[in-house]
Amino acid sequence: MRILIGALAVAALAGCSLPASLVPGEPNVSEITAKVPKDYAQCVLPAWQREIPKTTQTAIANGYRITAPSVVTADETLDIVKYKNGSRISLYQGPPWAKSHALMKSVHDCL
Repeated sequence: MRILIGALAVAALAGCSLPASLVPGEPNVSEITAKVPKDYAQCVLPAWQREIPKTTQTAIANGYRITAPSVVTADETLDIVKYKNGSRISLYQGPPWAKSHALMKSVHDCL
């Protein structure tokens, strides 16, 4: 019985470490830019990698996802998708005490 309770506790805690973009909810930041997804990603990715070197970029439908891993909380994730003549930017971050203000600043600086 203890093993079952322990396994359930671990499973519940594992849900806390999922990337924010996989958890239902609204993005912390949602913006529109005139830049196409490729150009916007080329601006943001180097800035994020300066702050968190293990930041990665992957292709998603109609754009890109940039993910900065976090050891403590949910990863910070930026979705950049084609929208009209530019892009829609959606930034998903963890709890308020764990948000990187430098990553958020680069999101705004690249608009």
